[in-house]
Amino acid sequence: MGKYKKGILGNFRGKVGSVVGSSWQGVHYLKSIPDFGDYTPTAAQLNVRFKLAMVTTFLKRLKPLINVGYQQFNKGITPMNVATSYHLKNAVTGTSSANYAIDYTKVMFSDGELSAGANPGVAVTTAAKLDFSWDNDALPTTTGGTDRATVLAYNVDKGKFTMLPSAAARSAEAYVLQLPPDWGTDQVHAWISFVSVDGKEVSNSSYIGEFTVL
Repeated sequence: MGKYKKGILGNFRGKVGSVVGSSWQGVHYLKSIPDFGDYTPTAAQLNVRFKLAMVTTFLKRLKPLINVGYQQFNKGITPMNVATSYHLKNAVTGTSSANYAIDYTKVMFSDGELSAGANPGVAVTTAAKLDFSWDNDALPTTTGGTDRATVLAYNVDKGKFTMLPSAAARSAEAYVLQLPPDWGTDQVHAWISFVSVDGKEVSNSSYIGEFTVL
C-alpha cells in the first residue's frame, strides 16, 4: 500500500483499474486490489478470526459505554479499537476456537484515572432487580461525590445486556437496577464505573461478580 499526498490527478477515492484510493484520518492512500486464488486458511488463522469475531460481537453492544469509557484514546485509533485490543489480549480464555470464552472478570468497558469507587457490591433481594452499592470515596477537594455511576449487567443465559449510564451520583452510594422480567433464575455478571458530571473524566470499570436473579 502506498501513501501519497498528491496523485497524478489529485487525491481520489474509489477504484481505478487495479488501484483503490481511500482516505482515513485526513491521510490519503493508494492500495492495489489483492489477487484471489485457491487459499485455505490455516488452523491458527481460523482461531484468530474466531477470537476476533467473538470479542467484537460481545463489545459492539457496549459501544455507547466504550465511547465514553475509552475516550482518552482518540488520536489515530478509536475507543472501540482500543477496547478490542485489550480484550483480545486479556479477556479471552481457551486455546482454540473449540474452547475460547470471554473471561467476564477481565471485561473493562471504561479505563481512566477517576476513582473507581470503594467496596462496590451487588445484593439480590427482589425479583428482577440488582441492588448496587458502593462507598463514596471522593474527596471534597475533588469531585465531592458528584460523579455519576454507570451500572451494567450481562445475562449469560440470554446473551443480553442491561445498562444504565448516569444511574446515580457517587454520593448516593446505591442504585437499584431494574432487569427484564424474564431474567428470573438467570445468571448475570455485574460491573460499575463512574463518569464526571462534565463527561470528561472516567474511572476504570469494576467487575463486581456473578449473581442469580430472583
